Amino acid sequence: MGFAQGSVAEILNNVVKVPVYEKLTLTQERIISLPCDFGKDELHFPDSIDLSKFQVIAADLVYTDYPSSDDLKKLNSRRLMNLFSKLPQLKNESSISWRLIRQMNGAVKEKAINMFHGFVLYCRPRQDMTTMKTDLEKLKTMLSPTPVEAHVPRKNVFIAVDTTELRKRYEIEPYTIVKKMTPTEALRYTGLDEKEIFNYRDEDGKPKRVDSVYVYEIPGGDSSKESSTLKTPEDSTVIKVFDRGQWKNMLVVADVTASMYPYTGQLLYWMKLHEDERDIRQFVFFNDGDNLDDDRKKPGKTGGIYSTNSSVFDVVAQTAFKAMSNGSGGAIPENNIEALLAGISACPDCASVLMIADNASPVSDMVLLNQVNRPVHIILCGIHENINPDYLTIAHATGGSVHLMNEDLNLSSIAEGERIILAGHEYRMIGGKFVFKK
Repeated sequence: MGFAQGSVAEILNNVVKVPVYEKLTLTQERIISLPCDFGKDELHFPDSIDLSKFQVIAADLVYTDYPSSDDLKKLNSRRLMNLFSKLPQLKNESSISWRLIRQMNGAVKEKAINMFHGFVLYCRPRQDMTTMKTDLEKLKTMLSPTPVEAHVPRKNVFIAVDTTELRKRYEIEPYTIVKKMTPTEALRYTGLDEKEIFNYRDEDGKPKRVDSVYVYEIPGGDSSKESSTLKTPEDSTVIKVFDRGQWKNMLVVADVTASMYPYTGQLLYWMKLHEDERDIRQFVFFNDGDNLDDDRKKPGKTGGIYSTNSSVFDVVAQTAFKAMSNGSGGAIPENNIEALLAGISACPDCASVLMIADNASPVSDMVLLNQVNRPVHIILCGIHENINPDYLTIAHATGGSVHLMNEDLNLSSIAEGERIILAGHEYRMIGGKFVFKK
C-alpha cells in the first residue's frame, strides 16, 4: 500500500487549517487548478486535461470556514466524487498526498465568496526520453559557473604541446583531468594572460605554430575554484543535510529519475565545494533500468546503475549525466535497494551510506532489504507533507536515519506496534514495516 489515504472518508479527515491558502511553488512541478463556486460541488475542468503524461504528487481540496459550525464533509465528499468521476485514476494512485485545506479567514460569507474553492493538483511530468533530456539540460544550466570578477591563475595546471614531454617533467596522477584546447583557450582556462602564447617557442625562437595544446589539471589546491564560481541552487534540502551531517568516507547513492535534477544538482554543487576534502569515496546514480520494459524488471536485475569512485567534479558530473540520459521512464516504483547493494559492493570500506531518494516514488525491490548490512541515511526529497513509509522502513531496518530539509529522524528505537507522529500524521510499525495511518 502506498502512503496516500485510501478512501474518501480518510481524505476528509485530513484537514489542515490555514488563514489563506497559498499554492506551493516548486520549479520541477506543474500546478493544475480545478476551481468550483462557493458552496457548490461542480468543478470547472479545463477544456482538455490529460494526466497520462503526469504523475500527481499531491492534491489539495481548498475551501473556506463558512459556516464555521459545519464540518462541510457532505459538500467536500461530493466534490471528491466529482473529481474521481472525471479523473478516476486519482482515486487509486498510491503516491498522492491528499489534504483538505480549510481557510480560516473565510469564516464570514462576504469574504468566503471571493476566496478560492476547489482542487489544486501538483504534478510532475512522467519520465520519458524527452523529459529526461530537458531535465539534463536544466541540470547543466544549474551547474554553469557564474562569471568571476577576479582573474586568478589556476594552480596545479600545466599546458603542454607534447604529452610525452609533459610526463617526463611531471608525475601525473591517474585521475588527472586532460583537456585539449587551442593555445588561446588554454591560456584563458589557466588564468594566464593571452600574451603568454609567445612564450611557447621553437628552438629557433619563433612562436610554435600549433592548433591545439593539452591542459593537465590535478585536483586540489586550485585557488580559482571558489564557491562563487557556481550558482547557489534555489532548493537546498540536500545541501542543508550534508552541511548538518558529520559523515566521512561516504558512499552516496542518488536517484536521477523523473524531476530529481534539482537534487542531483545540489549533490554536485556540494561536492564541488568540498572537492579537495574527498569525503565522498563512491558515487552511484540510478535511473531504474535504462530502457528496460517494466515487465522485464526483476528485483536485483533491473539495472540502470552508474558508479564512479573519482573525486574529480567533471568525472562525477559526467557519470550523473550519463545515468540521466540513459533513463527513459517506466513505472513509478524504483530499484533503490539494488542501487544500494551495488554501491556497497563497489565500496565495502565506505564508512557511511547515504541515499538521495524521491519521496514520491515507492521502492520496487524492498524484498532485497535484508541484504543491506549497514545503516542507510536517507535524504528525502520532494516532500509535500506525507513521508513515504518505504524510506522509514529502510532506515529503521538498517539502523539508519531519515533526513528532511530541517529535521533529522532517528527511527532505530521504534518497536513493533509503536506509533509515531511525523508532520502531523500517524505511522505505525506493523510487521517490521511502517504504515501510513491517517
